[in-house]
Amino acid sequence: MTRVIFATLFCFGTLSAMVWADDPAQVNDTAVRDAVSRSLPFLEKEGVAWMKDRGCMSCHHVPLLLWSHRSAQAQGFTVDSQKLAEWDEWIRKDSLSKRRQFWLRNYDLGRPEAATLPQAVKDKLKPLIARPFQTEAEYLAELTPLLTEDEMKSHRATVLKISERTLDMDDRVGGGLEALSPLLIASQGTASVLAQPEFRDGVIDLMSQIQLADGSWTPGVQLTGMLWTLPTANQATTMWTTLALASYDTPDPKRSASIEKALAYLRQQTPNPDNREWLAMRLLLERQFGSAEDVAKLRQQLLDARNGDGAWGWEKGVPSDALTTGLAIYVLAKVRAGDDSSVFREARKWLLASQQSDGSWLTPSKNFTKPTNPEQMKVRDEIYHYWGTAWATIGLLETLGKSGS
Repeated sequence: MTRVIFATLFCFGTLSAMVWADDPAQVNDTAVRDAVSRSLPFLEKEGVAWMKDRGCMSCHHVPLLLWSHRSAQAQGFTVDSQKLAEWDEWIRKDSLSKRRQFWLRNYDLGRPEAATLPQAVKDKLKPLIARPFQTEAEYLAELTPLLTEDEMKSHRATVLKISERTLDMDDRVGGGLEALSPLLIASQGTASVLAQPEFRDGVIDLMSQIQLADGSWTPGVQLTGMLWTLPTANQATTMWTTLALASYDTPDPKRSASIEKALAYLRQQTPNPDNREWLAMRLLLERQFGSAEDVAKLRQQLLDARNGDGAWGWEKGVPSDALTTGLAIYVLAKVRAGDDSSVFREARKWLLASQQSDGSWLTPSKNFTKPTNPEQMKVRDEIYHYWGTAWATIGLLETLGKSGS
């Protein structure tokens, strides 16, 4: 029943967009500001609930809660600075608590890899259980006094192996690259604690540490579960991470080296313009690192990728959605490679007409992810509902003053 209601409401929003198509007053900056004023309370309510109930940042809730509100503040909306500071601090603490390169658990002592450890050594390791360490040096500093010299020689490698967290674990990478990258971008140039060197430089170091030898970064679970191929997901994560690193221009050889390696990797990969997120992200990347010719070509591809309703779907042949449309107009407004005012007006028509009474945008997860059981799809619908609303808000904010209306 829930799926039927969701589909009905989504179709109704699309029909409404057609009715509004000939009324320019409905898509001017005043109308956009009204729409954003209605979406921000939804984003705050659901984003804060996610923090309290789930206790994790995720790539689709908390970073975009912060990004949407900081963008609104920059556009003159009244945003509670105290709330922003509280969200910043929650994010900072959550991310720092999840940079566990080494974290020994009772479970690890029973793993097959630990079979060669004598019980006496296992007993000596108990003071380290459930204590997170961000570096090998920190871990060894606590491990060495617990074991004899002979025990260290014989078992050091095994203890390190069973204790080290792998790169695909969010508690190793500060909450995940897909969360950290938008946080860096959204906080750049603000007074946020996330933009201060103590946090920012730690994230940049972490990104450098976990970059693969080929220059790419591995996507997290959320991105690998989407409909695109793994190579496309790898490129998307690498583009987001590169743009996050590039959002800061402070001299840093390690950061510069990471960017150069990432760009070399991306230049060697097969393009996938049929995926509109890939296309938008590649346009944003080339705007910063590519040629004017490449930017013009990618911009035209993104414009040509619109559906007949003036909005975008996530992949070729997929119905329009708020997430992809918000991302597309955000990128076009950032790139400013041509007069896109009419494009923004058409996208605004679709977004403003399909906005729900609670200020949100319904965004069907079936357009992004692989089919699964109904209960799991319901959970995904909730995630994409928020994700789509956040990107619609961010995209609309970026078009203010740029639609010619």
